[in-house]
Amino acid sequence: MPMPSSPSPSPSQENEAERPMASAEYAAGALSDVRLAQERAGLRARTTPAWYGPAAAVALVVPSVVRAWSDGRGGAATVVALLVSLLGLGVVVALARAARRGAGVLVARSWSSRLWRSRVVLPVVLAAGAITGIVCWAAGAGQATTQVVVFGVWGLGAWGACLVRNASIQRALRELA
Repeated sequence: MPMPSSPSPSPSQENEAERPMASAEYAAGALSDVRLAQERAGLRARTTPAWYGPAAAVALVVPSVVRAWSDGRGGAATVVALLVSLLGLGVVVALARAARRGAGVLVARSWSSRLWRSRVVLPVVLAAGAITGIVCWAAGAGQATTQVVVFGVWGLGAWGACLVRNASIQRALRELA
């Protein structure tokens, strides 16, 4: 009678000693992929849509143009200028929300974190507007013209800041790829 042979080990049993190490390496690789995906998603969420800069610039300039138009007209023109200014503020808030929604991020950052993030850009843009206002005043431009030009510089500055931030985010995304 033939002796029963011991069952030959299956391939999974043969690699049993190597399996925990392979599983750990696989898990570490998967965790690394998850972290990389989270970092990419975070960068993409910080990207400002291309339409945001020009829209913000228009939302800043139009109320000042309407206010300049209303100077000296009194009555209804003053009310219209006030309403357009409030509407412009509402448009800026709606643009910010639309930009966050478009990025898939609805978690609003605190004002302190927003100010910290723009700690360099905000003073530069505000200073550029102030310098422009001083130049306009020194050149003898009227108050309405000065206001329109200053708000235009601020709008262009906000647009430029969006472009620079998007370029740096795109560069970081390319480096992650």
